Amino acid sequence: MKKVVLINMLAVSLLSTESFASSYDEYAIKPAEQQLSNQQQKVDEPISFLPIPTFITEPAVGPGLGVVGLFFHDNEKKAKKKKKEGSTLPQSISLVGLVGTKNGTKGGAVGHITFWDEDRIRYQGIVGWASINLDFYTFDEIKLLTPLSLNIEGPAVFQNLKLRYDDSNFFYGFKQIYRQVDISLADNPIEDFLLENDIIKEHLSLDVNTSGIGPLLEYDSRDNPLNPERGFNYKAEYLYFDEAIGSKVDYTSLKLTALNYWRYTDKFNFALRMQYDSVNNRGEKRLPVYIPPSISLRGVSATRYQGLDVFVTEAEASYKVTHKIKLNVFTGMGWAADSFSDLSKAETIDTVGAGFRYLIDEHYGISIGLDVAHGPEQNAIYIQAGSTW
Repeated sequence: MKKVVLINMLAVSLLSTESFASSYDEYAIKPAEQQLSNQQQKVDEPISFLPIPTFITEPAVGPGLGVVGLFFHDNEKKAKKKKKEGSTLPQSISLVGLVGTKNGTKGGAVGHITFWDEDRIRYQGIVGWASINLDFYTFDEIKLLTPLSLNIEGPAVFQNLKLRYDDSNFFYGFKQIYRQVDISLADNPIEDFLLENDIIKEHLSLDVNTSGIGPLLEYDSRDNPLNPERGFNYKAEYLYFDEAIGSKVDYTSLKLTALNYWRYTDKFNFALRMQYDSVNNRGEKRLPVYIPPSISLRGVSATRYQGLDVFVTEAEASYKVTHKIKLNVFTGMGWAADSFSDLSKAETIDTVGAGFRYLIDEHYGISIGLDVAHGPEQNAIYIQAGSTW
């Protein structure tokens, strides 16, 4: 389950075609025998509800508060089965959350994740509404030295359904996204001359519906989809947005993701993420400012570096100090350009940081923690509930 920080859920569902589907970080492994004997009774009793109050620390929207409630569902048949070593996979997870930040961003969402038929069928869906105030530095070919603050407001629906092929680690299915977005100036002063630009004026006061659907393929050999310590997760998603399915803008998007996890010892783990995002405008209308992907790294504000083609890579090493406490260090690099061929000439955006995780539930392996990241323009603190990626 991806990051259960609600502002990230809402921003992703409105600002990119990135799937909301997410997973909890760190699959619980066998503890020391003394710890296991002291805690086994608690481990065997799964939680059914977990409220997560959180501080919003995403630089793009400013400090804020949020709360997310996670509901874990296991059927009686599964509950009676003897628990295997380590954490287990719930039959389904429901979530509901609210968020608000200092710059006026606010929103709410409800979602559901289900693993059917012994994890042969996976479904993820979310319905949300948000009013997000973000700074944009790029409007088509115009690069702004001073960002323009816009309000992106409206509902969004995301869902995907994946089926396992035979008894392999391959999945196939489809993904669907619908967004209804109103774009307007945020409540902050800007330079008057910006409003005289025809391209920028075209982006303002818009009411845009984007609706897309397309196939997805996935290879998933992670030891647990919620808390990976070992294995690989490779995904390819292609979405087709067209007027015939309710979209006012015709374009396509491609997303390729590679998550790699290695467990070298009982205490040391290493993970590597690589991701490529691309959009292609198929129509005569300009793409709304929130559609082009942006570099997504800890230490970089959302929408700071946008392009029609974006590539990022991020590495993270972690060390378990105790059974429940884990320290981590990470670094990442990203490139954004207006074409694939220009990525090699784009500016390199790099970040570095460190943090920790605390295991709060062993049955499902749920952890919370904090990351401190240093980017090219700022330092940022991230409250993490669930996985980093």
